[in-house]
Amino acid sequence: MRDVKDVYIVGRQNPDVDTVTSTIGYAELKNSIDKDNSYVAAVSGNIDLNTQKILSNFGASLPRYILDLRLRVEDVMTKNVIQVDKNTPVTEVFKVMLKNDLLVVPVVENDGKFFGYFGMVDIARKSISSVMPDIFRKIKTSVDMISKAVSGDVLNGKEDKNMFIANVIMGVTNPDGLMKVVERFDPENIVIILANREDLQEKAIELGVRCLIISNGYGISDKLLKKAKDKDVAIILSEYDAFATAGLVEWSAPVETLVDKATSFVNPEDLIDDIKKVVYGSNHRSAVVVDSNKKVLGILTRTDIIKYNKRKVILVDHSSSANAPNGIFRCDILEILDHHRLGNIQTGIITRYRIEPWGSTSSIIVDEFIKNGVRPSESTAMLLASGIILNTDFLSEDKTTENDTKMLKWVCGIYNKNIDDVVGEVARIINS
Repeated sequence: MRDVKDVYIVGRQNPDVDTVTSTIGYAELKNSIDKDNSYVAAVSGNIDLNTQKILSNFGASLPRYILDLRLRVEDVMTKNVIQVDKNTPVTEVFKVMLKNDLLVVPVVENDGKFFGYFGMVDIARKSISSVMPDIFRKIKTSVDMISKAVSGDVLNGKEDKNMFIANVIMGVTNPDGLMKVVERFDPENIVIILANREDLQEKAIELGVRCLIISNGYGISDKLLKKAKDKDVAIILSEYDAFATAGLVEWSAPVETLVDKATSFVNPEDLIDDIKKVVYGSNHRSAVVVDSNKKVLGILTRTDIIKYNKRKVILVDHSSSANAPNGIFRCDILEILDHHRLGNIQTGIITRYRIEPWGSTSSIIVDEFIKNGVRPSESTAMLLASGIILNTDFLSEDKTTENDTKMLKWVCGIYNKNIDDVVGEVARIINS
């Protein structure tokens, strides 16, 4: 199983200043001492005006708002995925997939919006159709795409990128037989594959076909090349044999012709439990993740869903399910830090508990900085000082313990702040 990298440090519902400053402070501490995970401050209730004032004054961002701790698409999806434009030749897409060991890639429009899926299933389906015993096939392509697909030298028509529906013909007959096949189609749409039969080469050029591919590494005479230029017939030299060349021409089509134009996709905020059917029901066993503008953000596969473990959380300033977001019992609770009594949260893993009879959870967080030998940023130091001051009713005697005073003195002292000045500033902020 793989762990979800984001660990949420979650405050209680109806958070006050102490709750919010504790989550922010502990997230900063954990991120400084643990480089293997990312710790995110979070709350599960609306932040009151006093807390907003304190955060704004000390330049702190709002914690993440989360009402449900169950895993979401954004937690387990693969980000920064390779995507291809719908006009990319299938041969190029296939090379990308092989190089990067991909089973499926998102296909996008010219403006970057999600267009559909292309995967090994589509390649298999196309491969089967390629061996059907047709003497000719119709393919949407261009001379430029064909030349790239067969890795061929273009002697004439190199810049022709105009798309057309190609009738691909294998020149395996005599001139008269070739004429019977060719006369069924518009020469402008014919792509003919020949080897070293000059009589057939000349006949194809005289007919004015769109493109003549000479296979097996053979060339073309100067006389016929001049005729081809006069008749505006593209000439491509292929090192592959005729049958391999024909197959590669088929794969020269833009990927949009084979793409699975599925209408199903998921959003990063979707709960994994809600979208499993979309992933498991897909031909590719995956779903593209898009934003509100249908721009691709990532991809979610069945393997992602199976491999990822529960979300990991740390509870701060509470230890009861009544104060926790939905889904708390489907998480691994790593730690609980609180200054209230121990609540009803039970865990199935080894959990670190720190419950102190102090006036503020922010005081406990300051002590965690001290014990770990870490100096908080000045902004966080002032947030924690504010949490201690406000949760003890401005250091009132009946709500302030000796430890609260000690922690406040330390966190103010590291930035040479006078406690009375900080208390006065907090009062000014709240009353503004």
